Amino acid sequence: MEMNSERLETLLARIQQLRIAVLGDFALDFYFDIQTSTGEFSIETTKEVHLASQPRAYLGGAGNVAKNLAILGAQVSAFGVRGNDLFGREMAHQMAVLRIDATNIMQIAIDTPTYTKPMCVTEEENRIDFGTRSPNFQDQTSELIKALEAKNFDWVIINEQFGWPLLQAQHIENLYLKNALADLRSLGSHAKHLPLKVNEAEFIHIHQKPATKENIQSWAATRKQAVLVTLGEKGMIYASQDEFHHQPAFHVKGPIDTVGAGDMVVAGFSAARAAGASVQEACEFASLAVHLSIHQIGETGSASPDAIRQLYHGHSIA
Repeated sequence: MEMNSERLETLLARIQQLRIAVLGDFALDFYFDIQTSTGEFSIETTKEVHLASQPRAYLGGAGNVAKNLAILGAQVSAFGVRGNDLFGREMAHQMAVLRIDATNIMQIAIDTPTYTKPMCVTEEENRIDFGTRSPNFQDQTSELIKALEAKNFDWVIINEQFGWPLLQAQHIENLYLKNALADLRSLGSHAKHLPLKVNEAEFIHIHQKPATKENIQSWAATRKQAVLVTLGEKGMIYASQDEFHHQPAFHVKGPIDTVGAGDMVVAGFSAARAAGASVQEACEFASLAVHLSIHQIGETGSASPDAIRQLYHGHSIA
């Protein structure tokens, strides 16, 4: 059954009471506008000077999921690590502003993982990454997992995306979580006891076959755990051993920026399911949220309850 207006309001109200944990690879997204053709040259190096403006930062990686959940209204607890550097302090500041519980964001001897993104007009130039391959990144993994398992949450999200991630294969294989969703860039095959979200490209890479209804259903049956496959403009498919739903995407209006769209799907779907939504309702809710997110250019967008209401009722996107 499709979600109606009354159900949407019920879910939005319940989300405000949820306690959701996010465990994984927390980062900062640091954007700035760049102009490379300036006609100004450095006296010291003789190289052309690039001009930068409008520096702005957002929580990235697992932090983007946590941010999206916090903006939806959930009570979010973050489990991960950061460094004691300017990016780490900005991460802590942003979590405080969003009221994300950062008690278990441990400060260790690393460069805080940061995706630095120069923007030329609306196009992202070569990204510069800090701290995504630190050999010290896993020093506190076991302690963080113990801290997570010692508490009760309505839902848990597991995130992995770095070259040397917080969670290793053995950690993921041994995670038994009742209400959870894992978004794992390279370790999905180890999520034996967790529902798994992948995008279309990841599905094709894993299986060497297209992400069709039949292939996705077969994968869910084989792994005996649910899968949520995002398909870009074709929407998303949820499949488990006893459920299947294809959620079409909303028609796109104007330019879009899909960076962080997968994180928005994870947050929206998880929040709705934890609030008691059916699979179909959760997919529709996630579709509303991601449609709002991708229309925010030059940032990893978000979706507030009011914006979701307006989109649901047919109002244009501001």
